[in-house]
Amino acid sequence: MNELQWVDYLRCKAKSFKGLLVGIGDDCALARVGREKLLLKSDIFVEGVHFKLKSISFKSIGKRAVARVFSDLAACCGAPKFIGVSAGIPSYIKEKDLKQILEGILFMCKKYNASLVGGDTSRSEKLILDIWAVGQTPKCILRSTAKTGDYIFLTGELGKRAFNKPFEPRIAEAKELIKKFKVNSMIDISDGFVIDLYRILKASKKGAAVLKDNVPVTKGISDFYRGEDYELIFTIDKSEKKLSSLKKKYHFVGKVKPKTFGFKWENKGRFEKIKVEGFTHF
Repeated sequence: MNELQWVDYLRCKAKSFKGLLVGIGDDCALARVGREKLLLKSDIFVEGVHFKLKSISFKSIGKRAVARVFSDLAACCGAPKFIGVSAGIPSYIKEKDLKQILEGILFMCKKYNASLVGGDTSRSEKLILDIWAVGQTPKCILRSTAKTGDYIFLTGELGKRAFNKPFEPRIAEAKELIKKFKVNSMIDISDGFVIDLYRILKASKKGAAVLKDNVPVTKGISDFYRGEDYELIFTIDKSEKKLSSLKKKYHFVGKVKPKTFGFKWENKGRFEKIKVEGFTHF
């Protein structure tokens, strides 16, 4: 099984209990606890897979590990409330390094009004950070609710991470979008524009026509399969009357089609099948 098939397998095997509104397969789980609806998310950050010690500071490791989780909350139009951190710590990580990682974690907590509430530690061969988060949302937006005729948008350019630029989870943008526009579905780009848009289409049982020339890319970077951009892909209802103001701030890149249409690039009325690839762990 590849990674996408493994997620499908888990979804079939995991039982749903009372209070679980959204389970495995979206950016976050959504659960009802009393009158509250809570977003639940975890994300693992592994040395040698997600980062190399020679190319990133220890403070940035802490910041980036947390930002990845917050980006998933943003994809569901949520904001963080609590986080926990479990760390696998190898012998070559010194006390001063750990303090720098913690400084990065606490920096993100302060910036986004979240509290660090616990976690665990273990000896390991490589540095591993596993972050879990609890968040809240006024309206949870899922991958599975795109509609035929929806307009597909991006919050920003692809390729910035290729130059190791820091990123900010698009929490404020998501909050603004659901307040002002009819957002039907959303996802953050962690594994590549193509594969993450495909995840929306697969979950929603839809196809899409993507305007390749409209997809914004950083100068010198045109890789639509590159991961870790952490921009949001979102779809807007075809009845939305404020599209002109939306297009001034965000990037219109295509339309949602019926599933029978498939997943295709569109260029001057001609269509080409999109090869579904992106970063996967196995």
